[in-house]
Amino acid sequence: MKQTILTALFILMPLTVFGQLKVGIMNPDDVLDALPETEQVQNEIQQFIEQRQADFQNRYQSWIEDLTEFSELVEAGELSEAEQARREEQLQERQEELANLENRIQRQIQQRQNELFNPLLNRVDQAMSDVAEELGLEFVINKTASTGDPIVYYASDRGVDITERVIQKLTQN
Repeated sequence: MKQTILTALFILMPLTVFGQLKVGIMNPDDVLDALPETEQVQNEIQQFIEQRQADFQNRYQSWIEDLTEFSELVEAGELSEAEQARREEQLQERQEELANLENRIQRQIQQRQNELFNPLLNRVDQAMSDVAEELGLEFVINKTASTGDPIVYYASDRGVDITERVIQKLTQN
């Protein structure tokens, strides 16, 4: 622990020689929440997810019905061994197709989220850069992680929180 603190001091010492760094903090979640477009994007993503889930659910239900019918026919002894083997193979193939479909749907959802959120994130990034330049900041630090875990464990009240200024910059247009 002492070694880590000493290492940090040696790294930061040259910075104090050249003057105080101006660091701003920002909560990107608050900024995104303040944008009216965020709700629209979230709604569009939710609709996309619901459509994909409905398609998957229909195919899954069909497979379950066929599996149930197959089980009943096997229990009743109405299938020859060859027919039973053929149907088992078909059901197995459909099960694999369902697994592949589920993976494909997950990739499509992720891609759609990226397509819709990237323009917003780019706007936030540009507004943050503009505000940081206006305030003469050397760094802007994320106040919290998206999981709620803080990235900065201590921020004094003297820290410059630019969240509101970034929101103003984005919403004034």
